[in-house]
Amino acid sequence: MQPKIIQIDGVIGAGENEVSAAMIRSQLPANGTDPIAVKIHSEGGNVFEGFAIHDAFAAYAGPKTLAIESSAFSIASFIPLAFDDVSISQNGYMMLHNPYAVVEGDDEELQKTSMLLAQLKASMIAAYSTRSGMSEDEIRAILKSETYFNAEQSVAMGFATRIASKPVIGRAFAKLKDLPHGVVAALFGAGPGGENREPTKGKTMSDSQPVAATIQQIKAAYPKAKSDFIVRCLEQGMPLPQVAGAAMEEVVAENSDLSARLDAVIAELTALKASTEAEVVVETPTEMAARAMEEEIVAMEKEEETAKARVAARGGVKPIAKAKAIAGASAKAQWSNAIDVKVAGGMTRGNAIMALESQSPGLRNAMLAEANSKR
Repeated sequence: MQPKIIQIDGVIGAGENEVSAAMIRSQLPANGTDPIAVKIHSEGGNVFEGFAIHDAFAAYAGPKTLAIESSAFSIASFIPLAFDDVSISQNGYMMLHNPYAVVEGDDEELQKTSMLLAQLKASMIAAYSTRSGMSEDEIRAILKSETYFNAEQSVAMGFATRIASKPVIGRAFAKLKDLPHGVVAALFGAGPGGENREPTKGKTMSDSQPVAATIQQIKAAYPKAKSDFIVRCLEQGMPLPQVAGAAMEEVVAENSDLSARLDAVIAELTALKASTEAEVVVETPTEMAARAMEEEIVAMEKEEETAKARVAARGGVKPIAKAKAIAGASAKAQWSNAIDVKVAGGMTRGNAIMALESQSPGLRNAMLAEANSKR
């Protein structure tokens, strides 16, 4: 039984005149067992449609082969991974690169798209690695650098299983100048007479081709973008996917700066709060008088020790206490005089103060009141 031919020729996507997963599923034999032969010549297109086409072929149970007729670029290079028998024309090429998307929205929307692209890339890396036997790091480097493989390299790496006997002249891409010169020469080659063949104009490539974004596109996608950001994008000729990446980097940088400034403000407020909440010791007049009295007691005790030393030096003879005139004296002077009298009588200064506090509480209160009134 002759296999049913299914052609994937052109841009992969769900738009008009594009090759969609629904279109491919509609062409698969209804019984799911008849042989099919898929021919592919595509510059790629929508990543999700490419994944869906791959899954449709992977799920098909019947005999199946795939022939790369000159080109399988971008997501089109992922579809052959669903086949065990993959041929590539002598002048054929495969091209692998990272998935990317055109997106608009706020920072959260950009972050969601970034995470989705990372998941898609991880799935692609795992599949290419399994098929080729190369490490995921090696595949990651291949995707990052947008790498082209000719027929021999495609077979050597395991992406194709054999090289077809005859070359196939490729359909020209709209942006032929975006392809490496060697790839263009291999795809379109020379005519029967040796002259360069003029490639036939194909249909326009999808938006996935990198085209410098206009100021109108940037403003429409990012209405809150600053003027210097838009100017930088225009000066560097960024396509919209690259503008999306730059916008995300801008948001991340602004968030980091804002976070650092917020941390600094929080630290300053914390320090200010700590300083205002620090305990401030303020003595009341009574406490100040008591402290002064304590200091006076210490000084008196030192004086008493000195007096005792003098008495000892005189052979133990104490001087006779002499009463001081206190008429009209201040409360403090009377207090001090009374203490001196008791000390002269043989009491220690500390005992003299305690005795005086007990015997003359009114004098003590008068002395404290007098001290407070002077502050």
